[in-house]
Amino acid sequence: MTINTARLLANINTRAARLFEDGYSIVRKSEDTLIVTSNEGTAYEVDTFWGSCECPCYKNHGTCKHLIGWENLEETQKAYEEALLAGAPTEDEEFGRTWYECRVAARAR
Repeated sequence: MTINTARLLANINTRAARLFEDGYSIVRKSEDTLIVTSNEGTAYEVDTFWGSCECPCYKNHGTCKHLIGWENLEETQKAYEEALLAGAPTEDEEFGRTWYECRVAARAR
């Protein structure tokens, strides 16, 4: 492995770990297919069975933040949504409500 490959993988892993914090959301299309969407609205389909993604990074490097981080994103999003629906306080409740309402509105379109 070259130093450039190691840097690329470290960058991808770091970005994968913070998908939720960076405003990404996830929706299951089927048992093995997910749609990961950025806060800007860019969406990529992730195939968890075959371990692939539609994004340019995956096409160029064979891995990406969506493929590495989808499980953590799904767990974090689910816990966050459950906390909001249960009325549990969050660190920044106003941001949380706004974020959740925007995500729900975007999915309804």
